[in-house]
Amino acid sequence: MHRRPRLLLPIATIVAAAGLAAATAAPVSAASFVAKLHAPNHTPKADAKNWKITVTVHSPSGRPLRATAVYKFLYNGRVVSTQYPNPGHSKGGTRPYAFRGRYRDTILWPARAVGYPLTFRVVVSVRGRGSKNLDWRVRVRR
Repeated sequence: MHRRPRLLLPIATIVAAAGLAAATAAPVSAASFVAKLHAPNHTPKADAKNWKITVTVHSPSGRPLRATAVYKFLYNGRVVSTQYPNPGHSKGGTRPYAFRGRYRDTILWPARAVGYPLTFRVVVSVRGRGSKNLDWRVRVRR
């Protein structure tokens, strides 16, 4: 059963407090960190090691932050695969990749992905500041 909450403060006090809070502080998730994904194009070639990405994470003032990253591959908005970055190694990792400020990786697209409209997503998380999805639409070619 859903109960309606009781109103403990007069409406004018709540409105004034909400206006003051909005004027003094931005939402934590809105400006907590900046994350960017750089990729060479939207048409990677299957079975080629030339699709190199760079992920950067910093504070709004530009200070590099400690973060973790996970890859998700989406088809029609649904996650069809989750992979863990492991830059510098041919196989992926077994847990979210921890980094500070920036990392680079090479993505190897399989031949079975050719022709499908996919979204490559890097989920970047910063402790105490939340997570952001960095989406990049791709269509793998031969």
